[in-house]
Amino acid sequence: MSGFDLGELLPFYLDETDEQIAALNDALLKLEQDPSDAPVLREAFRMIHSIKGSSTVMGFDQVKSLTHHLESYFEQLRAGERTLDRPVLDLSFRCLDGLRDYHRQLRSGAPVHVDLSGLTAEVVVSLAGGPPAPAASPEPSAEANPPEVTVAGPSSPPAPAAAQPAGAGATPPLHEAPACVVLTVVLAANLPWPDMKAKLVLNRLSAKGRVLATEPPTEQIETAETLRSFRVWVAGDVDPEILRAQADVEGVDSVQVEPATGPPPAVAPPTPALAAAAVEAPTPAPTPEPVSEPQPPAAAPQASVAATHAPAVAKKVAETLRVDVDRLDSLMNLAGELVINRARFYEVAQGLEELFRDSNARLLTADTEDRLESLGHELDAYATAPAGRLEASASGVVERWSVQIRRLRDNFAEIRRELDLIRLGRERVTALSEALHQLGRVTDGLQKGVLDTRMVPIGPLFERFHRVIRDLRMSSGKEVTLRIEGEKTELDKRMIDELGDPLIHMVRNSVDHGLEPPDARLAAGKPRSGTVSLQAMHRGNSVVITVSDDGRGIDAERIRRKIVEKGLVDADEALRLTDRQLVQLIWHPGLSTAEQVTDISGRGVGMDIVKARIEGLNGTVDVRTEPGVGTTFMVRLPLTLAILPCLLVRISEEVYAIPLDHIDEIVEVSAPQVFTVRGRRMIEIRGRLVSLVSLDDVLTWSGRPRSTARGDSASGKLTVVVTQNGDTTIGLIADQLIGMQEVVLKSLEKNFRPVPSLSGVSILGDGRVSLILDVEAVIGMVARGMAQTAD
Repeated sequence: MSGFDLGELLPFYLDETDEQIAALNDALLKLEQDPSDAPVLREAFRMIHSIKGSSTVMGFDQVKSLTHHLESYFEQLRAGERTLDRPVLDLSFRCLDGLRDYHRQLRSGAPVHVDLSGLTAEVVVSLAGGPPAPAASPEPSAEANPPEVTVAGPSSPPAPAAAQPAGAGATPPLHEAPACVVLTVVLAANLPWPDMKAKLVLNRLSAKGRVLATEPPTEQIETAETLRSFRVWVAGDVDPEILRAQADVEGVDSVQVEPATGPPPAVAPPTPALAAAAVEAPTPAPTPEPVSEPQPPAAAPQASVAATHAPAVAKKVAETLRVDVDRLDSLMNLAGELVINRARFYEVAQGLEELFRDSNARLLTADTEDRLESLGHELDAYATAPAGRLEASASGVVERWSVQIRRLRDNFAEIRRELDLIRLGRERVTALSEALHQLGRVTDGLQKGVLDTRMVPIGPLFERFHRVIRDLRMSSGKEVTLRIEGEKTELDKRMIDELGDPLIHMVRNSVDHGLEPPDARLAAGKPRSGTVSLQAMHRGNSVVITVSDDGRGIDAERIRRKIVEKGLVDADEALRLTDRQLVQLIWHPGLSTAEQVTDISGRGVGMDIVKARIEGLNGTVDVRTEPGVGTTFMVRLPLTLAILPCLLVRISEEVYAIPLDHIDEIVEVSAPQVFTVRGRRMIEIRGRLVSLVSLDDVLTWSGRPRSTARGDSASGKLTVVVTQNGDTTIGLIADQLIGMQEVVLKSLEKNFRPVPSLSGVSILGDGRVSLILDVEAVIGMVARGMAQTAD
């Protein structure tokens, strides 16, 4: 496909194949329970075939080769020629893992170093009847084959001889293959993409016989921009007319078929497309050395299954998101209403401009004021003048007054007209207010619609854990059942992408540390099989995800012993810690309660990273446990990372935003209601003691004196925002409540630097910066009595 950039299709390829790999994973899990399930076998075959076709178009030869052989295997399973046993199922799962790794590197934009040839070799050996034992992966090939641009034709079951190991029998020269014919294919003049048409012909021919050679060579055909004709040597007991029909496709002027009178040209190792087709050829003839199938594990695979990497990717692949068309329709309607509102605003604004364009109210008012003042002066002069003088000037005064009064009458008429304009302007302002209200409604809907396009169900993420549990069950020897609830709960896609690793770590810990072996569970009066539950639910403006198990729970005394052994605390201090405080130490880096290291866990690495990852999503994670009953990890996340509903408050001349999810209530207390317990100010709210905290207890702003203004100084009242993090509640003193507002979250780390107790910043409507409090961090710092400096 000369001149066409397949890189533009890469994001769509990755999204589509990721979904297909996930569906194939689910199908394999079902087949593990019932290997004879024909509909599921058909679905698995269809997914493999789709991945093969897409990778062929994109030129990812390793993916195409692996899925081609998997497709052949599942074709035999569908036909009942084979049975899906445990070794083959394990190999299939490993192939899926390899495909995921390959696509993950493609998406990152980094050079692809994943080598799938070892897995391909195992599948080929299994196809040949050998055991699918792990094979050593060869070094990646130094050269990548040119990208394929056509989808291979229908597959036929591979012939056993096509995967014959080297040394199993004599291999005759190529020209001795039976019934060898040569086809001369003439393409139409000025045919666009002749290379693609030639590849199509070769793939169709290879579905009926074995393509031995081409002239010009296949590597030249694949890169040819101008090509009028080419020749193909084909071996196999196939009717020549069938071969002619296979080659006679649209864009081909003529096809000539004749018996080969001599050996074909010297053959280089075939391209992956031809090599794959060779496996499909239904002919018992043995193949020469340059075949696509690898030798048994003891020998290195041939060049055609060596690692071939994807075309170089210069930058990270753009992320895409599939959106329900109804949501896009809603956004389109809102955008239409927004255009209508814009036109209405323009009309109202133009009317106001025209209304007041010729206004001379200021001049009229000034002139009227001057004339009234002049009349006043003359009246004063007339009232104090002698009688004779009054008589002499009476006629002139009357005339002047008459003129002034006429002018005043005209001015008042103009002022009346100006007042009418003001009345009309007020009506226009009322219309403007209505338009603003309508605009607010539309923008709210538009905002919600845009957020909805980012929201995806958490179900696909949860479904991946069926495979995780399956692997853990196999490696640990424990019996585990996975229970999923709330899979339709929606969450921001970026959060979904970031949640996979933390949840996997928590699930692995639940199986390895939490669940007892089957015999121990029976002895404790529990079912033989343990249960791990994944649950998601909406709670206010948050999503709560829980990972729980019905295992042994966390042993607080074991943690106490471990922290002393590791020197984290001394023995006396460890004795003073409560069970709740000890359990929270599982988040400490390097701490593990496992007595021995396993493949699953036990190194003390991970739980601190889990906590950091969750907090990086503006979320919180907590753990609750009961010995002998089980353990629950609770993750609380905002619905989206983009917009956060907050309460705006003024503290020490700064505006802070407190996330609504952490606010219990707002109370007003008087000075007598504040008392001190062990040096800390406290208040009582409905029988509950709450610590009273000011931000000066947490932050010290350089260059600024500590604030002394607290609450309403006139009434002696304190405004207290009661906040919590799930375990601890504090009362945060605010100088002034500004109101509720949805703030657009901006990264403080990217725009300044990380500041403890602040999770980000936002820009208010008046252009000022609002600091967003990290309530979890504030409560932790208050509990530790720490003060941080924010420059």
